[in-house]
Formats: sequence, C-alpha cells, structure tokens
Amino acid sequence: MGEELSRTQRLWRWLKKPLLWGIPIGIFLAVLAVGAFQGVMVASNQNSFCFSCHLSMDTIVQEYKASSHYRSEDEVLATCADCHVPHGFIDKMKVKIAATADIYHMFKGTITKENFEEHRPRLAKMVWEDMLANDSEACRTCHVGDNFDLSKQPQRARLNHEMMESRGETCINCHTGIAHKRITLE
Repeated sequence: MGEELSRTQRLWRWLKKPLLWGIPIGIFLAVLAVGAFQGVMVASNQNSFCFSCHLSMDTIVQEYKASSHYRSEDEVLATCADCHVPHGFIDKMKVKIAATADIYHMFKGTITKENFEEHRPRLAKMVWEDMLANDSEACRTCHVGDNFDLSKQPQRARLNHEMMESRGETCINCHTGIAHKRITLE
C-alpha cells in the first residue's frame, strides 16, 4: 500500500475538489452579475423607464415630447438619459445612486403631481448647476461636428455660439428651456 498522507496533503486534496468546481462557477456567476448590471444600466436609460415615474408629472413628459429633442426632421433624437445621465462610468454611477432619492420621494409621496410645480424650480436649478459645472457635457456629446454646423445657423445664433467661450458661457446659459419649459428661479 502507499504512504500515509500528511495532514497538509489531506487538507489540500480535500480543498482541491471544491476549487476545481468553484473557479468555473465563480466565473459564471461573475459574468452573470456583469450582464445583469449592464442590463439594468441599459434599461434604466430608456425613456420608458423615465416615463414610468415622470409621467405622473406629465408636464415634463409632454414638454419633452413637444421639443426638438423628441421630434426632429433630422431623425436625431435625444433620450432623457442623453441629457440627464453622464456617459462616463463614475459620473453615471453617481447620478444613478443620487436618482434613488427620486424613487424614495415617489414612494413617500413627498413630490406628487399635485405639488410638483412647487418643487420644480429647485429641481431644475440642481440640473442646471450640474450642467454649468460640467460645461454642458451632455449637450456637447451630440452637438459636435456635422451635428453643430455653425454655417447653417442664423447669423445671431452663429455669432453667439462663436463668442460663448470668450464670455465664459456654456450651452445651458442660453438653452435652459430647450427640452422643458423655462423655469423662473426664485
């Protein structure tokens, strides 16, 4: 018969079997988790997801649906996420986590269809401050190159766009009412 195995050898033999199964199971679970995470990120960037809560504040959805960002002759449409969710991973996660407060307030009933317009200036100001802080990054993601041909703009718009940077302005300084009605801040 063979030699008797040491305690360490017996322990390793016992651990080796679960490890051989654990590695492929772990990889499968990791791929599944990443896929689920990506699925949630994609689903939560769809207009239908945004409308599911904001439709109860129908002014926002109706304003957006009447805007050039929803209806365009060029067939270039912007979704809610194109304007309200950053493209970079870290910034996107910050916004998604902060958006859970909206879900909380929806369930708690803090902001309802009846009182939404009272809260709207404060909420709009938060969005505009973010856009000012990031130099209207969301706007500049789409409005570049052929999508932002200054030569096709009326003279006044072309001149204002050419002078924006020298005046320290960004898109949101002039276009606060582009997809939703212009809000007067208190």
